[in-house]
Amino acid sequence: MPKKQWATLIMTLVIIQPSVAALRAGQAQPEQAPRPVAQVRERIDRDRLEVRVYQGKRLVQLAPFMELCVVTPLSGSPRAIENLAHKSVAIVRSDKKPHGWEVYPDVWAGTGRDMLLADNVFRVKQILISSPDSPIELRLDEKVVHIEPGDVILVL
Repeated sequence: MPKKQWATLIMTLVIIQPSVAALRAGQAQPEQAPRPVAQVRERIDRDRLEVRVYQGKRLVQLAPFMELCVVTPLSGSPRAIENLAHKSVAIVRSDKKPHGWEVYPDVWAGTGRDMLLADNVFRVKQILISSPDSPIELRLDEKVVHIEPGDVILVL
């Protein structure tokens, strides 16, 4: 085989090899940075003496939780948040608002944005959506928090 053909073959393999390896690893497409799905308005720890949630006039039975988050969906539709049930989410400091938090879907500890810590990753156990027909009221000891229509409580 002449030197020119060998050089062409070698260059072809050098160019194709990373693409083949990426295909085998399932990374043919470059990964897009995850986008937040909601902005956190309030975080409530389970340290509270008494946490009760009412939807309409009915007391809601909450699953055992680590934290409750009152969030505002960023897409404008709280129905998009329903897809988070029984999935993992990360609660991460906002890049745009220094004291704000954002919710990222399908994130695992040790991956993604700034190597997330396990303390930032939760499994969504329950989702409660406030609407004009079925408003949500959150009672924390003596404090009453009215959840705006369209906002959501994530039970983590």
